[in-house]
Amino acid sequence: MAPSRDGVHVGMAVSLTGQFGSQGRQALQGASAWVQDTNTGGGMYVASAGRRLPVHLTHYDDGSTVHGARSMTERLIAEDGVDILLGPYSSVLTLAACDVAERHGTVLWNHGGASDRIYEQGFRWCVGVLAPASRYLGGLVDLLLERDPRPRRVAVLHAQRGTFPAAVASGLEEEVSQRGSRVVLKRAYQVPVTDFSALLDELEAAEPDLVAGVGRIQDDLALARQIRSRGLRAEAVALVVAGVAEFGRDLGDQADGFMGPSQWEPAASYPPEYGPTVDRLALGHPGFASGDADYAMAQAYAAGLVAGRCVGEAGSLEAGALREAASTLDFTTFYGRFRIDPDTGRQVGRSVIIVQWQGRRKAVLWPPEMREAEPVDFAP
Repeated sequence: MAPSRDGVHVGMAVSLTGQFGSQGRQALQGASAWVQDTNTGGGMYVASAGRRLPVHLTHYDDGSTVHGARSMTERLIAEDGVDILLGPYSSVLTLAACDVAERHGTVLWNHGGASDRIYEQGFRWCVGVLAPASRYLGGLVDLLLERDPRPRRVAVLHAQRGTFPAAVASGLEEEVSQRGSRVVLKRAYQVPVTDFSALLDELEAAEPDLVAGVGRIQDDLALARQIRSRGLRAEAVALVVAGVAEFGRDLGDQADGFMGPSQWEPAASYPPEYGPTVDRLALGHPGFASGDADYAMAQAYAAGLVAGRCVGEAGSLEAGALREAASTLDFTTFYGRFRIDPDTGRQVGRSVIIVQWQGRRKAVLWPPEMREAEPVDFAP
């Protein structure tokens, strides 16, 4: 698509209301920060236009629904004619948006959908920025084996609904098997759920060393509270929601000891080959330093950086040129390494961080070179 005369148009279907509202608002905050910083730097250079162009952001609330993600993505492409299309937050909404982008031959820069299923559909135009769900908890197994190489007994609880929970659970199961440990209990549960008593009975009977849970935010929070009230004993308890700040705000002192995956943490900064450092970001955008915002914000900003780097490499805003640039580039931003599988668009260059709540704050435990603290056993 040729660049618009008045600038580069960026579009985003994003959840401002509904179950993904909190993460959606953070994603919009991140995308807006990238646009602001790009324009402060003089705009985006597009070689085919022969100059820097200002960047304009258009966004619509998808209401955390598949219909909303589809219709708003369609509007951004067909009516607004956006040059850069950022995806929504959540795997199920990203799948819907990718389907629309595929039909139009528009690159979708995926910062919010981690499910491996997105990259198993044969989509040509989806470019992944974040590590896929199947790799969310791989570092956790390595962390435990680093402390003590003995085999571990692992229990996995995951929501049956949605593609993301099953992908995280299956990925962990594969990692456990490859490292000589054993999954002694794996259970999928129906949502919504308020009482985990029956599952916790099975959990206690299985006597696992590691307990992992992945569901919707409200599911994981309820599971965490009931694990605490039950006085469950295990070497480690990891919940996907434990990677976000809301977990600590909700549980308070009871959050301490829980582990979780995080796509990005301010303390786990990477020396960038392209774009600003975390310290530079924090000067203009306090959320990058405060700990109040989570990786949803960082991912959206990073997606903008990646798209901008690809525009620079391609020299134009034409979709085919951008997709080709994304396939060949290998570079690092503050968010980490960007490198995709050229055929599927799946992110293969970066890994997920493992954090643990200690003293009512998240401490980075993995990878070792970014470790802030030593892990502590989960105490009932």
